[in-house]
Amino acid sequence: MSARRTVNKMSDRLYVGIDLGTYQSTIASSAGISHTIETVVGRPKDPVARNFLGRDVLFGNDALKNKLACNLYRPMAAGVAQDDEANLAAAKAFVSHLLETVDPEEFDEVFGVICSPSHVSFTDKSNLVATLRGQVNAIMVVTEPFATAYGIGEIASSIVVDIGAGTTDIARIYGTFPTDEDQVTIQEAGDWLDNELMILIQKKFTGAQITKDMVRKWKEEVSYVGGEVREATVELSVEGKKQVVDIGDLVSQACEMIIPKIGNAIKRIVAGADPEYQPVLRNNIILSGGGSLIDGIAARMTEEISDIGDVTVWCVEDPINAVANGALQLAGEMPDDMYTAIN
Repeated sequence: MSARRTVNKMSDRLYVGIDLGTYQSTIASSAGISHTIETVVGRPKDPVARNFLGRDVLFGNDALKNKLACNLYRPMAAGVAQDDEANLAAAKAFVSHLLETVDPEEFDEVFGVICSPSHVSFTDKSNLVATLRGQVNAIMVVTEPFATAYGIGEIASSIVVDIGAGTTDIARIYGTFPTDEDQVTIQEAGDWLDNELMILIQKKFTGAQITKDMVRKWKEEVSYVGGEVREATVELSVEGKKQVVDIGDLVSQACEMIIPKIGNAIKRIVAGADPEYQPVLRNNIILSGGGSLIDGIAARMTEEISDIGDVTVWCVEDPINAVANGALQLAGEMPDDMYTAIN
């Protein structure tokens, strides 16, 4: 509470940094409040469900816990609001809920920096703006890798690799906003890895009854690359019968599949840089996003791309909050003319 009172005395403006992710979203505010919520919206399927739930809309874990009684929406697939009426409405409701968690009503105006994948279309950017219209006074859209680099003080010469759920975004950062030529987006990311792991499990354990949410949870708990095969026992059902199985080898196989995909994209980013700066960039490759939590990924990526020369790859300390924290820092330091008014 003391942090909020201090901000109120200093300014009537609230700054927010928002990382709208495919799987989960994070907001950080200049009042010292931050929240991470799973990016899912649930609406009751029928009047019975509405009476049972007592609400017209549910968010995050609350929606997932009641998913059988709800129509679920993941409105930020691939990191941008989907271009259809139902998902746009869900995205707007979700963003409104996310903003409410930082008490914007206590301030006269709200300025926000919202983060997007490196390559988004004009329509995608317009949809992002639409989700915030009427909820903030002005916004600035920046890419996730740049926000990460800004927040950790690595904007001089670095390559940031944001391994999210919907996309992996890679950017050369050298002291200014990156251009389209400085960035690349690939679809091989967390959701892609989940699908590959699901296929491997279903092939090995015929008749296994599993969902994508189950696979994602297992991956997050035990994902790793490199070294000896590790044991990872999980419970699943085969034709309704409980079985305890070891999927440690399958998790490793699935995680290994994404390494060359990302490695090749990093090589393209390095090759496209000014040759005088390539050695510096090669030795400051930063992994962020949820995918950077795969155990051993920095060492394994170093090995994967070592054929281009000496390289240094490392992971950010707090990948879940890094984008939103960087966006918040940027929000407070940029002049007003960098924002777009959307009242």
